[in-house]
Amino acid sequence: MNGHGCEGAYMNRAIVFLDIDGTLFGRDHVIAPSTLDAIHTAQRNGHLVFIDTGRSRPEIDDEVLAPGFDGIVGAIGAYVEIDGKVLLDRFIDPAVVTHASHVFDEIGVNYMWQSSRGLWASAGYMAHVDWVRRTMHPGYGGDWWRVLEDAKAEAWLDKVPLGELVPGSKCTFFAPSSSRLTLDDIREAVGPSLKIVSGSMGLEAPTNGEGMTPGVNKGTGLRYVADLYGVDIADTVAIGDSENDTEMIETAGVGVAMGNATDGIKSVADWVTTAVDDDGIAHTFEHLGLI
Repeated sequence: MNGHGCEGAYMNRAIVFLDIDGTLFGRDHVIAPSTLDAIHTAQRNGHLVFIDTGRSRPEIDDEVLAPGFDGIVGAIGAYVEIDGKVLLDRFIDPAVVTHASHVFDEIGVNYMWQSSRGLWASAGYMAHVDWVRRTMHPGYGGDWWRVLEDAKAEAWLDKVPLGELVPGSKCTFFAPSSSRLTLDDIREAVGPSLKIVSGSMGLEAPTNGEGMTPGVNKGTGLRYVADLYGVDIADTVAIGDSENDTEMIETAGVGVAMGNATDGIKSVADWVTTAVDDDGIAHTFEHLGLI
C-alpha cells in the first residue's frame, strides 16, 4: 500500500488494473451496469483502466473488451497491448514446455498451453472446453484452439522437442475429479521451472491451477504499464479475487480484494470491497475517489 491510503479523491492520474473472471464479471459473464458506469466515469476523470488477467489474448473476446479499456495485461503478466499495439509478448522456455507436458501426461493431468499464438489443449482439456462452450460461453477461444496431440505427433515425426512447436506464455491444468492428486503433488512433479498457483475452475475441477515462468506475474505486468506511462506505483490500483492476483495486489499502490475473493487474497489486500455480484467494482471506485 502507498501513502494515498484507501479513501478519498485521487489528485494524480491513477491506473486501475482489473482481473476479469470473478472481478469484472461473475460466472454469468455479464458486466454489471454499475461496473460499466464506474469504468467510464473514471476514464472521463482522467484515470486509465486496464484489464490484468490470466487469460491469453485469444481468450479475451469482444465481450470482455466492450467497456473500452485503455489496455490489456494478459497471460499473467506476459503480454501487454495498448491501442491495438503489442508492447510485450513473453514466452516460456520451450524446454520447460516440453518437460512440463511430459510430466502432465505421466501423472494424468489435463492441460493447455496459452499464448498470443494460440491455445494448445490436451484431449482431456478439450473435453472441458467443449463443455464450457455448450453450457456457458459458446465463443470461448474462437478459432484459436489447437489439438495438442497433433503437435505431439508432429514433434515425434520431425524429431524435435514439443516446446519448439507449442509456444506457451502460461498453462492452465486440472486433475480429473476421480484423481487424488493435490496441487502440491503437481507442483512437486513439475519442479521449479514453472511457478504453480491454484486456479479458479471451481467444483467442476477441484484440483486445478496455472503455471507461469517464475518472476513473471500480474504484478510485473502492472509495473511495466506504470513505467510506460511514468505513473508512480503509489498511483496504481489493483482489484482481484484469486491466487494469481496476489502479486498484482501486493505490487499496486492500493490492492483491493473482491468480497468473493479467496481468504489468501483478502489477507494481502489493503481493502476488501463487496462481491462481484454486489457492485464490487463500483464500490471500490467510489471508495477510492476515482469517480
